[in-house]
Amino acid sequence: MRAYFALVGFACWAGAIILAARRLSVAISGVRTTGRIVAFETRENDGSVCYLPVVTFTDREGRPHRFTSVAGRGQRTPPVDSEIVVRYLPGQPSTVFIESFLHMWAAPLALAILGAGALLALMSPS
Repeated sequence: MRAYFALVGFACWAGAIILAARRLSVAISGVRTTGRIVAFETRENDGSVCYLPVVTFTDREGRPHRFTSVAGRGQRTPPVDSEIVVRYLPGQPSTVFIESFLHMWAAPLALAILGAGALLALMSPS
């Protein structure tokens, strides 16, 4: 069981570091622009529904792009046709995030907390 907690803890921490590094790169070097929510993708998991915004934006070169956000909510908010701020890497506009805590930092933080919990369980006396 201890090996399982160690594996889970270190895997979560590795994932958190990778995700945080990618998002930090976009936060520091990314181009900020306006996007528009054009639709929502519905994802169901264990009876709960999550709506992921589908966003379009135009890069600095004038090329249009469309992406589905990596994070969503239980409601379709903000509504379709809303303008939002997005950040993307110049020269790599497929690396793009909606500029908000939920979309940029929630996943790395959640993985770091899960990893810390697993490592704390590893260290607790049996």
